[in-house]
Amino acid sequence: MNEITLTGNVSKVHETRNTRSGETIFSFDLAVDNGYFDKNTNKWISRTRFQTAVAYRDLAVNAQNTISKGMAVTVTGRLLDDSFTPAGSDYPVKRDKLEALDIAVSLRFATAVVTKTSKTRDEQGKEHNREQLAAAAA
Repeated sequence: MNEITLTGNVSKVHETRNTRSGETIFSFDLAVDNGYFDKNTNKWISRTRFQTAVAYRDLAVNAQNTISKGMAVTVTGRLLDDSFTPAGSDYPVKRDKLEALDIAVSLRFATAVVTKTSKTRDEQGKEHNREQLAAAAA
């Protein structure tokens, strides 16, 4: 599986949405600073990239309850094409989004209190299936 990990600061939190089936979608913009100090010019060269990250289901709910603007986070996920052609235009707008598989809060300049959430029905079902397979194999 192709995954990418980006670390940066949350620059914008978008409105949380829900699908018709009731699943939560949470998205935010991540400012990833790849700048450097140029010794020749004695100046900082900024190379900030803004990347939209999107979380789904339980990760979205947990992220919505945790993440705020300015927070340093690390996101692991998959880059997906999110290009579109605006109405009345013949040319597509190229963009991508980071489908978050996991999100971690940086403790470099902050502290955190972790609250464990209960398992979802999907996780409980997977655990039950693993137990059944283990019992059948024994």
